[in-house]
Amino acid sequence: MSMASMTRELSERDRLVVEYVGRFRQLTAGQLRTFVFGELASQTPCDRTLKRLVDGKYLMRLHRLVGGTQGGSAQYVYQLGRQGWRLLGRAGEYWAPRAVNLHALAIADCMVKLKTAERQEVFKVVSFTTEPACHVAVGGLLLTPDAFVELKLSDSSERLISWLEVDRGTEHLSTIQEKCERYWKASISGQWDGNFPFVLFVVPDEQRKHAIERIFRAGPIGARELFSACPMARFPPVATSRTPH
Repeated sequence: MSMASMTRELSERDRLVVEYVGRFRQLTAGQLRTFVFGELASQTPCDRTLKRLVDGKYLMRLHRLVGGTQGGSAQYVYQLGRQGWRLLGRAGEYWAPRAVNLHALAIADCMVKLKTAERQEVFKVVSFTTEPACHVAVGGLLLTPDAFVELKLSDSSERLISWLEVDRGTEHLSTIQEKCERYWKASISGQWDGNFPFVLFVVPDEQRKHAIERIFRAGPIGARELFSACPMARFPPVATSRTPH
Protein backbone atom coordinates (compact mmCIF):
# COMPACT_ATOMS: atom_id res chain seq x y z
CA MET A 1 0.00 0.00 0.00
CA SER A 2 1.41 3.42 -0.97
CA MET A 3 1.78 6.22 1.57
CA ALA A 4 -0.81 8.28 -0.33
CA SER A 5 -3.44 5.52 -0.18
CA MET A 6 -2.66 4.92 3.50
CA THR A 7 -3.31 8.58 4.27
CA ARG A 8 -6.52 8.68 2.22
CA GLU A 9 -8.10 5.77 4.07
CA LEU A 10 -7.58 7.38 7.48
CA SER A 11 -9.76 10.14 8.89
CA GLU A 12 -8.17 13.13 10.59
CA ARG A 13 -9.09 11.63 13.96
CA ASP A 14 -7.64 8.24 12.99
CA ARG A 15 -4.35 9.87 12.14
CA LEU A 16 -4.40 11.86 15.37
CA VAL A 17 -4.74 8.62 17.35
CA VAL A 18 -1.74 7.12 15.54
CA GLU A 19 0.27 10.31 16.11
CA TYR A 20 -0.48 10.29 19.84
CA VAL A 21 0.58 6.65 20.14
CA GLY A 22 3.78 7.38 18.23
CA ARG A 23 4.49 10.40 20.41
CA PHE A 24 4.16 8.56 23.74
CA ARG A 25 5.29 5.12 22.44
CA GLN A 26 2.48 3.34 24.31
CA LEU A 27 -0.96 4.48 25.48
CA THR A 28 -3.97 2.87 27.12
CA ALA A 29 -7.44 3.12 25.62
CA GLY A 30 -8.40 5.39 28.54
CA GLN A 31 -5.55 7.79 27.83
CA LEU A 32 -6.48 7.93 24.15
CA ARG A 33 -10.08 8.67 25.06
CA THR A 34 -8.89 11.68 27.05
CA PHE A 35 -6.58 12.98 24.32
CA VAL A 36 -8.76 12.47 21.24
CA PHE A 37 -12.33 11.64 22.29
CA GLY A 38 -12.64 13.72 25.47
CA GLU A 39 -15.68 15.65 24.25
CA LEU A 40 -17.71 12.45 23.69
CA ALA A 41 -19.74 10.81 26.45
CA SER A 42 -19.78 7.41 24.77
CA GLN A 43 -16.74 5.11 24.61
CA THR A 44 -17.99 3.49 21.43
CA PRO A 45 -16.32 5.84 18.88
CA CYS A 46 -12.94 5.34 20.56
CA ASP A 47 -13.38 1.56 20.75
CA ARG A 48 -14.39 1.34 17.09
CA THR A 49 -11.49 3.56 15.99
CA LEU A 50 -8.95 1.50 17.91
CA LYS A 51 -10.30 -1.77 16.51
CA ARG A 52 -10.15 -0.38 12.98
CA LEU A 53 -6.57 0.84 13.43
CA VAL A 54 -5.48 -2.50 14.92
CA ASP A 55 -7.16 -4.41 12.06
CA GLY A 56 -5.33 -2.15 9.57
CA LYS A 57 -2.02 -2.74 11.41
CA TYR A 58 -1.62 0.97 12.18
CA LEU A 59 -1.62 -0.01 15.85
CA MET A 60 -0.96 -3.20 17.73
CA ARG A 61 -2.06 -3.97 21.24
CA LEU A 62 -0.61 -5.56 24.31
CA HIS A 63 -2.74 -7.11 27.02
CA ARG A 64 -2.34 -5.62 30.47
CA LEU A 65 -3.86 -6.78 33.74
CA VAL A 66 -4.83 -4.06 36.19
CA GLY A 67 -5.87 -4.58 39.78
CA GLY A 68 -3.15 -6.64 41.45
CA THR A 69 -1.56 -10.04 41.30
CA GLN A 70 -4.80 -11.87 42.10
CA GLY A 71 -6.47 -10.66 38.94
CA GLY A 72 -8.40 -7.58 37.97
CA SER A 73 -10.01 -5.89 35.05
CA ALA A 74 -8.25 -6.20 31.70
CA GLN A 75 -7.39 -3.39 29.34
CA TYR A 76 -5.23 -2.97 26.28
CA VAL A 77 -2.11 -0.91 25.77
CA TYR A 78 -1.56 0.34 22.21
CA GLN A 79 1.68 0.89 20.32
CA LEU A 80 2.55 1.50 16.68
CA GLY A 81 1.88 -1.28 14.20
CA ARG A 82 3.84 -1.74 11.00
CA GLN A 83 1.58 0.54 8.95
CA GLY A 84 1.57 3.19 11.67
CA TRP A 85 5.38 3.09 11.73
CA ARG A 86 5.39 3.74 7.97
CA LEU A 87 2.68 6.40 8.20
CA LEU A 88 4.73 8.45 10.69
CA GLY A 89 7.87 8.06 8.61
CA ARG A 90 9.86 6.31 11.33
CA ALA A 91 13.42 5.52 10.29
CA GLY A 92 14.85 2.03 10.34
CA GLU A 93 13.24 -1.37 10.45
CA TYR A 94 9.92 -1.70 12.25
CA TRP A 95 10.26 -2.91 15.82
CA ALA A 96 7.57 -3.45 18.46
CA PRO A 97 8.25 -4.00 22.18
CA ARG A 98 6.68 -7.12 23.65
CA ALA A 99 6.11 -5.70 27.13
CA VAL A 100 4.11 -2.81 28.54
CA ASN A 101 6.29 0.25 29.18
CA LEU A 102 5.02 1.50 32.54
CA HIS A 103 7.31 4.54 32.44
CA ALA A 104 5.87 5.66 29.10
CA LEU A 105 2.34 5.23 30.49
CA ALA A 106 3.26 7.29 33.58
CA ILE A 107 4.47 10.15 31.36
CA ALA A 108 1.17 9.97 29.47
CA ASP A 109 -0.69 10.01 32.80
CA CYS A 110 0.89 13.42 33.49
CA MET A 111 -0.56 14.69 30.23
CA VAL A 112 -3.96 13.20 31.13
CA LYS A 113 -3.91 15.02 34.48
CA LEU A 114 -2.93 18.30 32.85
CA LYS A 115 -5.72 18.01 30.26
CA THR A 116 -8.21 17.19 33.03
CA ALA A 117 -7.08 20.24 35.04
CA GLU A 118 -7.25 22.36 31.87
CA ARG A 119 -11.01 21.77 31.74
CA GLN A 120 -11.28 23.69 35.02
CA GLU A 121 -9.92 26.72 33.09
CA VAL A 122 -7.10 27.42 35.53
CA PHE A 123 -4.56 27.17 32.73
CA LYS A 124 -4.18 26.10 29.10
CA VAL A 125 -1.68 23.42 28.08
CA VAL A 126 0.35 25.24 25.42
CA SER A 127 2.76 22.35 24.82
CA PHE A 128 3.71 18.96 26.20
CA THR A 129 6.86 17.78 24.45
CA THR A 130 7.97 14.20 25.09
CA GLU A 131 11.41 12.62 24.84
CA PRO A 132 13.59 12.62 22.84
CA ALA A 133 12.32 15.91 21.36
CA CYS A 134 12.61 17.61 24.77
CA HIS A 135 16.23 16.60 25.30
CA VAL A 136 18.67 19.49 25.00
CA ALA A 137 22.37 20.27 25.43
CA VAL A 138 23.10 23.31 27.61
CA GLY A 139 26.64 24.42 28.37
CA GLY A 140 28.02 21.13 27.12
CA LEU A 141 25.67 19.13 29.37
CA LEU A 142 23.00 16.83 27.96
CA LEU A 143 19.68 17.21 29.80
CA THR A 144 17.26 14.33 29.30
CA PRO A 145 13.92 15.15 30.94
CA ASP A 146 10.89 12.98 30.26
CA ALA A 147 8.83 15.96 29.09
CA PHE A 148 8.84 19.73 28.66
CA VAL A 149 5.62 21.47 29.69
CA GLU A 150 4.42 24.99 28.92
CA LEU A 151 1.22 26.29 30.51
CA LYS A 152 -0.60 29.61 30.09
CA LEU A 153 -2.51 30.91 33.07
CA SER A 154 -6.13 31.62 32.18
CA ASP A 155 -6.35 34.95 34.05
CA SER A 156 -3.13 36.49 32.70
CA SER A 157 -0.59 36.35 29.89
CA GLU A 158 1.85 34.56 32.18
CA ARG A 159 3.40 31.37 30.83
CA LEU A 160 4.83 28.68 33.08
CA ILE A 161 7.54 26.31 31.93
CA SER A 162 8.96 23.18 33.50
CA TRP A 163 10.81 20.00 32.78
CA LEU A 164 9.26 16.81 34.13
CA GLU A 165 11.23 13.88 35.50
CA VAL A 166 8.69 11.08 35.89
CA ASP A 167 10.14 8.79 38.54
CA ARG A 168 8.66 5.37 39.30
CA GLY A 169 11.01 4.68 42.20
CA THR A 170 13.16 2.30 40.14
CA GLU A 171 16.25 4.48 39.73
CA HIS A 172 18.99 4.53 42.35
CA LEU A 173 19.13 7.81 44.28
CA SER A 174 22.70 8.36 43.08
CA THR A 175 21.31 8.54 39.52
CA ILE A 176 18.76 11.15 40.63
CA GLN A 177 21.57 13.12 42.30
CA GLU A 178 23.63 13.07 39.10
CA LYS A 179 20.64 14.32 37.11
CA CYS A 180 20.14 17.20 39.55
CA GLU A 181 23.81 18.14 39.36
CA ARG A 182 23.57 18.35 35.56
CA TYR A 183 20.47 20.55 35.72
CA TRP A 184 22.12 22.84 38.28
CA LYS A 185 25.37 23.19 36.32
CA ALA A 186 23.40 23.88 33.13
CA SER A 187 21.29 26.51 34.92
CA ILE A 188 24.37 28.50 35.97
CA SER A 189 26.26 28.03 32.70
CA GLY A 190 24.84 31.18 31.15
CA GLN A 191 24.02 29.20 28.01
CA TRP A 192 20.23 29.23 28.39
CA ASP A 193 18.30 32.11 26.84
CA GLY A 194 15.81 33.37 29.44
CA ASN A 195 14.77 31.92 32.78
CA PHE A 196 15.88 28.34 33.22
CA PRO A 197 12.89 25.94 33.42
CA PHE A 198 11.82 24.56 36.78
CA VAL A 199 12.50 20.81 37.26
CA LEU A 200 9.64 18.82 38.76
CA PHE A 201 10.07 15.20 39.81
CA VAL A 202 6.74 13.36 39.66
CA VAL A 203 7.06 10.46 42.08
CA PRO A 204 4.93 7.46 43.11
CA ASP A 205 4.43 8.29 46.80
CA GLU A 206 5.37 10.47 49.78
CA GLN A 207 8.24 8.20 50.82
CA ARG A 208 9.95 8.65 47.45
CA LYS A 209 9.20 12.39 47.56
CA HIS A 210 11.01 12.76 50.88
CA ALA A 211 13.98 10.72 49.63
CA ILE A 212 14.40 12.94 46.56
CA GLU A 213 13.90 16.13 48.56
CA ARG A 214 16.87 15.08 50.72
CA ILE A 215 18.97 15.20 47.54
CA PHE A 216 17.76 18.74 46.85
CA ARG A 217 18.65 19.85 50.39
CA ALA A 218 22.12 18.31 50.14
CA GLY A 219 22.95 20.38 47.07
CA PRO A 220 23.95 24.04 46.77
CA ILE A 221 21.55 26.47 48.45
CA GLY A 222 20.96 28.25 45.14
CA ALA A 223 19.93 24.99 43.50
CA ARG A 224 17.10 24.23 45.90
CA GLU A 225 14.65 26.63 44.23
CA LEU A 226 15.24 24.91 40.90
CA PHE A 227 13.73 21.57 41.98
CA SER A 228 10.56 20.19 43.46
CA ALA A 229 8.93 16.78 43.90
CA CYS A 230 5.25 15.91 43.73
CA PRO A 231 3.44 12.56 44.14
CA MET A 232 1.55 11.53 41.01
CA ALA A 233 -1.70 11.57 43.00
CA ARG A 234 -1.28 15.33 43.57
CA PHE A 235 -0.05 16.26 40.10
CA PRO A 236 -0.22 18.96 38.87
CA PRO A 237 0.73 20.98 41.96
CA VAL A 238 -0.47 24.58 42.22
CA ALA A 239 2.82 25.94 40.91
CA THR A 240 4.95 23.59 38.86
CA SER A 241 6.97 26.07 36.88
CA ARG A 242 8.56 29.43 36.56
CA THR A 243 7.90 32.20 34.06
CA PRO A 244 10.27 32.57 31.11
CA HIS A 245 11.52 35.99 30.02
